[in-house]
Amino acid sequence: MARKIGSRYTAQQVLGRGSAGTVWLGEGPEGPVAIKLLREDLASDQDLVGRFVQERTALLSLDHPRIVGIRDLVVDGSDLALVMDLVRGSDLRSRLERERRLAPETAVAIAADVADGLAAAHAAGVVHRDVKPENVLLDAAAPAGPGGAPPALLTDFGIARLVDSPRRTRATRIIGTPDYLAPEIIEGLPPRASVDIYALATVLYELLAGFTPFGGGHPGAVLRRHVTETVSPIPGAPEALWQILAQCLAKAPASRLTAKELGERLRGLLPELAGLPPLEVAAPSEAADADEPDRTHPEDRSQSVPPEAREAAPRARRGAVPLVRGATPDSSRDTHTSIKLPTAEELAAYPHRDTGGHRVPHRHRAVPDALRRRRLKLAAAATAAVVAAGIGGWAVASGGDGKSNSREDQHPGGTPRGTTPTAPTAGAASPQGHTGAPAALPHWSAFQDAPRAGVSLVGGPRAIVLSGITYVFARGTDQNIWYLTRDAATGQYGAWQRLSGIHAADDPAVVSARPGQLDLFALGTDHLLYRRTLAGGVWSQWYMVDERTTFDAAPAAASSEPGRIDLVGRTGGDLVTASLVGDRWNAWAVVPTAGRITAAPGLVSRATGTLDAFVVRKADGAVLRLPYAHGAWRPTQVVGRLDATGRPEPVYAAGREYLLAPSGGGLAQAVSPQDGADWTVTDLAEDTGASGSGAGVTTSGRSLEAWVRTGAGALSRAVGSAQQ
Repeated sequence: MARKIGSRYTAQQVLGRGSAGTVWLGEGPEGPVAIKLLREDLASDQDLVGRFVQERTALLSLDHPRIVGIRDLVVDGSDLALVMDLVRGSDLRSRLERERRLAPETAVAIAADVADGLAAAHAAGVVHRDVKPENVLLDAAAPAGPGGAPPALLTDFGIARLVDSPRRTRATRIIGTPDYLAPEIIEGLPPRASVDIYALATVLYELLAGFTPFGGGHPGAVLRRHVTETVSPIPGAPEALWQILAQCLAKAPASRLTAKELGERLRGLLPELAGLPPLEVAAPSEAADADEPDRTHPEDRSQSVPPEAREAAPRARRGAVPLVRGATPDSSRDTHTSIKLPTAEELAAYPHRDTGGHRVPHRHRAVPDALRRRRLKLAAAATAAVVAAGIGGWAVASGGDGKSNSREDQHPGGTPRGTTPTAPTAGAASPQGHTGAPAALPHWSAFQDAPRAGVSLVGGPRAIVLSGITYVFARGTDQNIWYLTRDAATGQYGAWQRLSGIHAADDPAVVSARPGQLDLFALGTDHLLYRRTLAGGVWSQWYMVDERTTFDAAPAAASSEPGRIDLVGRTGGDLVTASLVGDRWNAWAVVPTAGRITAAPGLVSRATGTLDAFVVRKADGAVLRLPYAHGAWRPTQVVGRLDATGRPEPVYAAGREYLLAPSGGGLAQAVSPQDGADWTVTDLAEDTGASGSGAGVTTSGRSLEAWVRTGAGALSRAVGSAQQ
C-alpha cells in the first residue's frame, strides 16, 4: 500500500528490510527513487533528528559514481527518511548467498569500485563505519566490468555515524556488524578512515573464501578474534592479492592502505586475475567455538555454513597472537592496544599485584585528548610543588602491557623484572655552578656523501652501531622509513632498504637494548607511535605502542640498562616518558622539570640507571639537559649558548656527551665538561652542505660518526675523535 513521505515523495513497494529500517521503491518529482524509512524509535529521538539535519549538507555532497547518492532527508512527524538514487539490481549479500564465492577477478573489481567510493567519501571527511556486503549494491542496468562484474555502489553512508550515540543501546546493532569491525573500534577508539579499509578487506576476503576471516560463533568471540588473532591466508590466492589483503587487515590502522591506494592496487591486479575460477577453500571449523552458542541476530550474520561443509573443514584454529610476549595466547588479558595514560588515582602508587605476584591490569577507559592533556599538566604542577617543598619522589603506576602483532617481534627470554618506576623526581644539588676547564671539541674529517636512497630524504637521520655495523635511518619523501648500513671494518655500504607499512610523520628513533637486536620507533601520520624490531636479521611488522597518546614530534629512545627501553616524547608541549622492562610497558608520565618544550627531544644513557634528555625550551630556544639517576629526574642544566631550532642529538663517548643540533641555517655542536664547567659550543664546519633539520651521531670507542642530511636530500658522513 502506498504511503506519503513528506510532501514530495510516495513510497509504493517494500524492496527490503534491515536493522535500521525499511527500503521502499518510491516516486518523487524527478522520477523513481529509493526511500529508506528509519525505524520509529530512531525517528522519535529528537537528538538524532537534529544530527540528521546538521549533517544534511555533508550527506548530500557525496556525489560519486560509486556512491548511492542521497537526494533528500525528510523529517515529517514520525517519519525520518533518506531519499536515495534507485539502483536496479541486488545487493552483494544476495549474490554471495547464491554463489558462495566469486572469481578473483570479479571480487577484486567489485572491491576496487567500493574503494573508489570510499576514497571520495574520505576526501570529504565522511567515514562509512558499516561497510559490508549488505551495503554494496550491484547495478545490473549498467554495462558489466572486468570478470563480468556489474558496477558496485556503496550505500548507507552516514547511517552508522549519525545513529551512533553512547546512550542509544538499541542503536548499537547498526553501528557496525561484528564480522567487519576493525580492532580499534572494538577497543573504543574514535573511528577513522582506516576502519572502512579494514571492513572492505574483510568483504574482499569473504568474496574470495566464502567466509569472513574472524566470523563464526558468538559475537563476543568474533570481536575477540579481531583483536587477538592473526588472519589466515586464503589457499590458492595469488600472492600479490594476498599481500594487499594482509596489509589492509593489519591490526595497526596506520599500516593499512588508504582507500585511493587500495583502489589503484586492486585495479593493477585485474589483468593477471583474468580467467581464474573461484578458489576452492574449505570452510573453517566451528569446533573451537562449540561452547559459545550463536546468539547472533539473523540480520547480523555474515553467513551460515552448511553442516556438511563444517564436517569437511580442517580442524585447525586460526593463529592466535599472544597478548604478552613469551606467553601462550590468552584472550582474557588486556588487548594489544590497552596501554593508557595514568589517571589521577594511579599517580600515587605502583601496580597492584595479586597474591600470586601477578600484575592486575587496570581496566581500559576511553579518555578524551583534552582531558588527558589536562591531567598531564595537573600532574606536572602537583609534582613541581612536591619537589619545591622537599617532599619525596613520585611514582607512576603501570598502565598495560606492550603487545605485538608479530611473532618475530617477541623478545627472547622476556621475563618481567619487578616494578618499573617511570618519571620520579627528587631534589638534588644543581650540577651548575662548578668551575673547571672547558672540553675540547672533536676533530672532524671532511664530510663525504653516502650512496643515495631511492627517494629524497627529509628530516634528520638517526644512527646506531650494532655488531660492527652502522645503521642509519631516515624518512623519505614517500613517508616511508629508509635505512642504510655501513660495515665499520671494510667501509662498505649496503643497499638502501625501505620499511613500508606505515606512513611516517617525523624522524624515527632507534635503540638497542639487547645484543643483536634493534628496536625502531616511528610516528605515524595519525600521530600515534609504532614500533618495529630487527632480531636475527629479520624485521617484525609494525605494531602500535600506544593507541591513545598522540605526539607532536617523534620521540627519542635509549636503554638505561640491559633489556630496558626508555622513551621520551613531546605531547601538548610537555615532555613525557615511558619504559619497557622485560615484556611490560609502563604508563606515560610527565617529566616535570622540563617545562614547555618545542621540537623533538634527544636521549642518551651515560651509565646503567642513568638517562640524559635534551630538549629545546619553548620560551627562548635554549637547549636543556635533564638528567635522570637513582630513580629521579634532577634539575635542568642549560647547554651553554646553544640555541637550537630542531632536535638535539646526543651521544656519549670517552666520558663526555657530544651534542649536534640544528641552529639557524646550519648545525651546531656542543661538548659537555667532566667537572661541571660550561659546555663548549661552536658551529659545525660550514662546508658540510647539511640542512638544519638535524643529525645522527654514533660512537665506537673514541671514534665518532656524524650523519647529516644534505640540501639535496642525501646523506653525508664525517668522522670525529672524542677528546679526553
